[in-house]
Amino acid sequence: MKLYAQHGYGEGEKINQGLQKGVISGAVYGAKDITPERLNDRLGDIAKIEQTAGRLFDPQYYVSLISSDPNIRLGKIEEYPYFKIRRRSQLENNNIVEEDVRSVLEFQVKLPVTAVISPNILISRSFDSVEAVIAKNFIRQAKKIYNPLRDKRPVFATLAISREALLDFTELESFLNDITLLGSPPDGFYLIVGARSTEARTDLYNADVIAAWMLLNYSLKINGFQVINGYADIISPFLGAVGGDVACTGWWSNLRTFSIDRFAPEATGGRQPVPRYLSTKLLNRITFYELHALRKIIPEVAIVNGLSMDDKYEGEPDRSDEVLQSWEALSSLLSAMTMAEDATINLKKCGDAIKSAYELYTLIKTRYRLDPKSDNSHLEPLQEGMSLFKKRAEI
Repeated sequence: MKLYAQHGYGEGEKINQGLQKGVISGAVYGAKDITPERLNDRLGDIAKIEQTAGRLFDPQYYVSLISSDPNIRLGKIEEYPYFKIRRRSQLENNNIVEEDVRSVLEFQVKLPVTAVISPNILISRSFDSVEAVIAKNFIRQAKKIYNPLRDKRPVFATLAISREALLDFTELESFLNDITLLGSPPDGFYLIVGARSTEARTDLYNADVIAAWMLLNYSLKINGFQVINGYADIISPFLGAVGGDVACTGWWSNLRTFSIDRFAPEATGGRQPVPRYLSTKLLNRITFYELHALRKIIPEVAIVNGLSMDDKYEGEPDRSDEVLQSWEALSSLLSAMTMAEDATINLKKCGDAIKSAYELYTLIKTRYRLDPKSDNSHLEPLQEGMSLFKKRAEI
């Protein structure tokens, strides 16, 4: 599984450095935080740094249904020629869907991207809904409208789903059957799972959500589709273990967890988050000062990853080093847990990683009290989600 940067506000040199260091293999740019002119330049820059790097653009069309809210933060999206404010009732009209899909695809084929991402709306509540019907129509139109453009690059249909929709397995299974049996399907899917908030950790660290996310990757892959997982972060290895091709994550919490609330009015008075260290052995991020403390009270080899960016944590790391460390650690996890062609082998490695993390957390608990975000509350849903996936996928 490859790791791509999830682009957003405050890019600086992060993506360039990540590519140069070899800890990411590409980037997905988002319309909200970059102008069309700058987007074209940056995609070209990436190609110069690494010719084989993946270069993608998320049109973030799913914002169109909430963009009439006067308080919404659209950023640069309004500068894109395809952008329009839409109502759900309009998108029940097939002509409008075709018009919008064509507009997004025609814009992207002029860009130096390695693949094209077709637009879609967010399925916010249920697969048994008008939204799901509209979403399937967007998927159905992608290849049909793309083919006449005579572009040879693959086209990925956006599949944006709320965590609420994933909780009903029967509806998910029916939806999957529908999209895998299309007459003219896309080459793959750009899959996004949405939380209610970028800070709602338990929204995605939920056994049913993780099992469904894994099942989407597994089912789409065995049906011949490529799968790019947006905003996947630490759940990435579990998605790659069952067939996901690419995972994406960024440098802020709203680039590691997707939520439509990243377009809501910005809260004032917030402080910069404390820099964190992604421990491959804990499958979690801990604060830099927790890392310093743990290095002193338990064997250092038990905590640190043994990778090049560890040295940047002798003191407080700067923001660029923090994201490079995170990408390096996650790339290491992907290499360790997703490289076998047999999903059962990968899943065993995932299970072993969870077991080792439990053991390390037990050791830490006897000697040090961790911050709530650094604790082991993520391990149980990962373990239960993986078990539930295996039952549903009959593995």
